[in-house]
Amino acid sequence: MLLEAHNLEKGYGIQKLFSIDKLEIGENDRIGLVGANGCGKSTLLKILSGQTEADAGTIKASCSIAYITQEQETEGDTSAYLLSRMNLKDSACKSGGEKTRLAIAAAFSRETKLLFADEPTTNLDVKGIETLEKMLKGFKGAFVLVSHDRYLLDQVCDTIWEIGDEELRVFPGNFTAWSEQKNREREYALFEYEQYQTEKKHLESAMHQIKHEAEGMRRPPKRMGSSEWILYKGTAAIQQGHVQNRGKAIEKRLDKLEKKEKPKDLPKISMKMGAEYPMEGKNALTAEHIKIAYGKATIIKDAGFKIAANKCTVMMGPNGTGKTSVLRKIIEQDPAVRLSPQARLGYFAQEHETLDPDRTVLQNVRSTSSQKESVIRAILANLYLTSRDIEKPVSVLSGGERAKVMLAKLLASDANFLILDEPTNHIDMYTAEALEALLKQWKGTLLLVTHDRRLAQEAGERFLFFEKGEIRTFEGNWKEYETSKERMEKPGDSAELQRTLLNMKMMELTARVSSPKKGERVEQIREELERVTEEYYRLGK
Repeated sequence: MLLEAHNLEKGYGIQKLFSIDKLEIGENDRIGLVGANGCGKSTLLKILSGQTEADAGTIKASCSIAYITQEQETEGDTSAYLLSRMNLKDSACKSGGEKTRLAIAAAFSRETKLLFADEPTTNLDVKGIETLEKMLKGFKGAFVLVSHDRYLLDQVCDTIWEIGDEELRVFPGNFTAWSEQKNREREYALFEYEQYQTEKKHLESAMHQIKHEAEGMRRPPKRMGSSEWILYKGTAAIQQGHVQNRGKAIEKRLDKLEKKEKPKDLPKISMKMGAEYPMEGKNALTAEHIKIAYGKATIIKDAGFKIAANKCTVMMGPNGTGKTSVLRKIIEQDPAVRLSPQARLGYFAQEHETLDPDRTVLQNVRSTSSQKESVIRAILANLYLTSRDIEKPVSVLSGGERAKVMLAKLLASDANFLILDEPTNHIDMYTAEALEALLKQWKGTLLLVTHDRRLAQEAGERFLFFEKGEIRTFEGNWKEYETSKERMEKPGDSAELQRTLLNMKMMELTARVSSPKKGERVEQIREELERVTEEYYRLGK
């Protein structure tokens, strides 16, 4: 056992964060620590590492602890090999991404069997996250990882700790296994609630019937004279006693019936988001001869790409490859970018906040929406903003809450072309999953810039990859891309693999054109088939 703790308690003022009876970390444990923002994840790591004192409890560690956090200075010598692996020339770092990579390299340089990592993917691009993933998989020891990156938690963890309702629960398996278990628990809780409601209604109906019987016994039956009623009273009294006994028995059963609360459901949104003003044609945007340079350094030489209408295109690439600059050209409608005349742009970028701090959450969202208030409230609730939250002025909200309001404002707006730049950066995993569900309902055009591989996996239908001064298009979803990437790493077969994947895509699209599902637009499927066919024959040249 590397670390064990007993009877840990921590709170601030009248607010209790958690009360944990027992906690253990064994050799080679791979633990993901999850929970809503503010539940105490970082505080727990600080307590276990000795940086913060608990209000009560004992902790016993049998080894030193390496700690990855952006809040502390790196200590000790950092391995030159690890600096190189994290793409750092030396330990003099300035940007947020460089500081994060240095913290990772410094922590892995320490000879220890226990590692704590608190949001180590902050400011990392996909390549950096993939490098961290490989390092965690190869780590010879145990670690506790706090992360909103669900894909990373799936890849490296075999146990999930969840903090919620002031307690710590332990679940075997990775993030997906935890999520499935939570869904099963919710389904069982719903079953118990329905059983409770059925039994409660049955008992209440029986009580009502008994009261009705008792009231009838207090009055003489019809056509019974007063003298007969006097003789009947004795029998009626006995029968009333029986009825009262039955009533008391049912009252006891009602009192002993364990109350079950109904699991909370996110309200359903009865609207076709993004489809209020449909965009016709094959492409929502065409960009040609894009050039990006910073001083003498050329970032993008001469690139072009298209954004397919009414689809989700995901833009990915290392930091500094020009993604934000390209977005700026789109937003400012640079001459190199041609937008569909039907396009109504909506843009999410946390450094360009468009909220009025003096107005409430609800007022901010309503100001740019023609939707009914009930729909707006449903969107806000799906992003975990309560009825109490939406009456607050924006000025009192946290950064994560402001991000949710901006996302809600866009989703409820009249835009049919959304551009979302890192929308999951400052929201917890529960909200990230809710956002995924909302984006799946989005029927308009979506350009999504993200390092979140789970979001890319769930939402992406095609990809733009920024790399080495070029913008490369991949037609297909994340799973197809991963398969392509793995095979292309093998020498000699990358072109043949791409042709095979495109051929499979052609077969799938041909089948969909022949037998379209309800709601599918055959013309769009046919256009995609033409595009994939062109790419297939181009690779054959």
